[in-house]
Amino acid sequence: PKMPFLFDPARFGQGMQNFIGMVHQGGVTTAVDMGIGVFGNPLNEIAMIRHSVESAQAPARFVLTPIITDFIGRGVSIADALQEINQWRTQNSPRVSIDRRFKLMIDGAIFSGLAQFDYPGYLDGHQGVWMLPEQTTMDWAQAFWDAGYQLHAHTNGDGSAARLINLLKRLQANTPRADHRLVLEHFAYTTEDQNRQLKALGAVVSANPYYHFILSDMYSEQWLGADRGNHMVRLGSLERLGVPFALHSDSPMAPLEPLTLVSAAVNRVSINGNLTGELERVSLDAALRAITINAAWVIGYEDQIGSIRAGKKADFTILETDPYRVHTKRIKDIKIWGTVFEGVPAPLVEK
Repeated sequence: PKMPFLFDPARFGQGMQNFIGMVHQGGVTTAVDMGIGVFGNPLNEIAMIRHSVESAQAPARFVLTPIITDFIGRGVSIADALQEINQWRTQNSPRVSIDRRFKLMIDGAIFSGLAQFDYPGYLDGHQGVWMLPEQTTMDWAQAFWDAGYQLHAHTNGDGSAARLINLLKRLQANTPRADHRLVLEHFAYTTEDQNRQLKALGAVVSANPYYHFILSDMYSEQWLGADRGNHMVRLGSLERLGVPFALHSDSPMAPLEPLTLVSAAVNRVSINGNLTGELERVSLDAALRAITINAAWVIGYEDQIGSIRAGKKADFTILETDPYRVHTKRIKDIKIWGTVFEGVPAPLVEK
């Protein structure tokens, strides 16, 4: 059975120790888990994460996000899901918390070729998948939207982006909300027109620029053609439009190293050394903001973290080299001295 295997205390505890170490080495002080309960048994998972993080006094905070597929898989109603999450929240601690955010699942994964693409679709004729029926997603989104939650949506292809845009239009028509910051998560491929619609609707983006680095050549050659494959992760478009965006690793889908993500976004050179979609490169300033203050903005924490200002939590990542003074090709090689978490220094110890 997968539950005893996955949640064996010794195995899970060691895995969490490794993860906490990776977070620290990457210079991360706030990590957002976008799918608590994805493996089932969320109460057990939350308890074990909390125990590992608090007992280690980890120099980082972890924000856990409930996911729609957990509740549907367990046969939990929307009303009961809202009550469950409220109960989980009573156990929040300074380092591990569940706030008012909820994860939707629109299409399949980009790595497995199951994202949904609009016409002409995949050139080999295969189809992506929808994770849930559109009306089911809408029903859950509406309930959590009305309850004041920030919605995050796993959205990869432009077919999926179209469905998400339609969902957001319906939500705003039913229950208008200002500054809702619905987040498009992953952002593997969108069109320029869709990016303009996202801006008009007040959506924000959490993107994985590593998709372009690792997948764009293969997608260009086999599945999408170069016109679309070369333009995966259109971050330059977002910068020009002024759409707030963050960079994420979706670890282990990309290295848990924000500077590696910055490098991928700024350089747009694929794993094979190809510079493609160069107009979708972003400025170094935009990329660094996407792992600091704009990342904080995307999750609604801009008053607590993300920049240096009186009254914030004093979280810092200390680099051994100024990223503005090295060639962009060297950004990912900048060494991290350590972090400061809520004012307490946490240097990395050389092994």
